Amino acid sequence: MAVQQWLRAPFTHDPVRRRTYPDDVYFREMAALLDGRDAGETERTLGRTTFVMFKPDAVVGRRIEAALDLLAGHGFAPLGALEVRVDARVCRELWRYQINAAPLAVIRAVDMILESGPPCLFVALRCTQGPERTGMTAAERLGELKGSSKNRDTGGGSLRGALGCELMCLNFLHAPDDCADLIREVGVLLSGRRRDEALAMLAGEPSPGRAAEVAAAARRLYAAHPAHSLAPTPGPLPPAVTDSDGLLARVDELAEDHGGLPLWDRIVIAAHLVDGLPSEGTALIGPPPGTRLNHPRTSRSTQAAPPGAGGNVPATTTLPARGPTPAVVAADQ
Repeated sequence: MAVQQWLRAPFTHDPVRRRTYPDDVYFREMAALLDGRDAGETERTLGRTTFVMFKPDAVVGRRIEAALDLLAGHGFAPLGALEVRVDARVCRELWRYQINAAPLAVIRAVDMILESGPPCLFVALRCTQGPERTGMTAAERLGELKGSSKNRDTGGGSLRGALGCELMCLNFLHAPDDCADLIREVGVLLSGRRRDEALAMLAGEPSPGRAAEVAAAARRLYAAHPAHSLAPTPGPLPPAVTDSDGLLARVDELAEDHGGLPLWDRIVIAAHLVDGLPSEGTALIGPPPGTRLNHPRTSRSTQAAPPGAGGNVPATTTLPARGPTPAVVAADQ
């Protein structure tokens, strides 16, 4: 099994990933699957393709179509889409090497989002500019373009910034940071024949028909799940809860529906309460070497007002007013 083949440059430049992923069962399984394919063609596919996974908040917040438009403006063409269920267990496996540093209250809030009802939407993407022109793999390029949910940019220079990401936990999307992450994460998110389906999708060619199919998949999710505002509007100040254990208890209460509030109102409140919590450790694996947090390769062409939710959107959730919060260094979901 040529595990090391997929851990050399340009698939990753990170020595920590090179040390860790040979012992990761998902990466090993995917490497075995890739071994049965033409090596040259697989290398070309991995260099020019990646995926974005839209989370449930992107569904109810109606951000998917706007994100696809922004991605198209940066040369990312959709190749196909798959619905994916990400529960608490899959969440811990997907972000295994980062979530170890997150406060339990943050993890619980993320669980609420991922298990809220809508599935995630896995969208395969081709970087039409190619690594020959950009000097980067598609995964690296999108990893920089997506932006950080922790160090949020308010000028629209990143994808999350342009979509109106205001809270760490409500960040709309996930994308792998490099090709090694892409390989591992396909293995985490999918099993059996669906892994083959995803690899075939990544190896496909962009076309208007494929783009229309992805847009239709987003509209089906919109039709099945009502829109909801995700804006954190300050409101009356509740009794202060600043310690991690107290916040975990409060988020647990919100998850259990004490008080009769609609689910997404409770999710927005939980996301607001945990926003700014400092990490409680060091992530086992961080972003690959690069300049992701400063987004030097992004363009102001992503600047856009946060898209409206559309339809009959409930009134903005009233949230507790909060003072300045410490810099967040927890897991970047």
